[in-house]
Amino acid sequence: MKAFCPGHVTGFFAIADGARILEKRGSRGAGFCIEMGAVADVSVASGKTSIYFADKEENAPVTRRALELLAPDSHFNVNITHQAPMGQGFGMSAAGTFAACLAAAVEIGIADPKYAALKATHVAEVENKTGLGDAVAQSVGGFVHRLEPGIPPHGELMRLNFGAKEVVFCILGQPISTSAILNDRDMCSRIRDSGEICLRDFEVVPGFDEFVDISWVFARDTGLATEKMVKVLGGLNGIGKGSMVMLGNSIFAFGDCNAIEKKFTGYGTVLRTKISENGAHMIQ
Repeated sequence: MKAFCPGHVTGFFAIADGARILEKRGSRGAGFCIEMGAVADVSVASGKTSIYFADKEENAPVTRRALELLAPDSHFNVNITHQAPMGQGFGMSAAGTFAACLAAAVEIGIADPKYAALKATHVAEVENKTGLGDAVAQSVGGFVHRLEPGIPPHGELMRLNFGAKEVVFCILGQPISTSAILNDRDMCSRIRDSGEICLRDFEVVPGFDEFVDISWVFARDTGLATEKMVKVLGGLNGIGKGSMVMLGNSIFAFGDCNAIEKKFTGYGTVLRTKISENGAHMIQ
């Protein structure tokens, strides 16, 4: 069985990880799903679960844990292809895990396979501190406002009807460890404080321009934005606007994508993709 899960980029967020039940933990925030995602090819195995990233065997603790939660008495052969870099804020950890769990759930006949895959992925991400809200957004696609943390029925989200269809990214340096950020008490405190303010501002005017502008305010207020990000985004000069990819050493921009792509060239690896309007799903 094969499944696809879109990538997800967070613009701003507030950590909400105090609940005793893991399904209630996560984050509130806003972001968007992209067509660069992950494809998982899964079959039932005997004896042990083997996980490969592009045909190279990996320990893959998040995916392995999610599959254990999904089907504790089953084993699988899993091959995941990530279409965007890991550790750069594209939600690839959740995308690969979600796709693998969805394919596995269908393969063994689990009722409501998509919800089962979402639950297993979200809990594994929270346990490993590799993500707090990607899987929730990836379950529906598009621009997503996460109103309450966690997965349904605890969590609550809303699709945002924005017109942007394409986005340009620039990877400016080495990957950032999400778990390192989420284990840093001072940084988490800044994220909570700034995120709550940004969320209140966004809820007043939840528009596209406000999403991008508030994302950039959040990146700078938390201290996550680097001088290079400020320089590159400051050079767009009216052809578009953007912000930092959370949590990665990358930036995104919307606008005149051809001009933005040229402007970003020379600063790092440039990627261009479309907004994914669909959430995780099975493929042929």
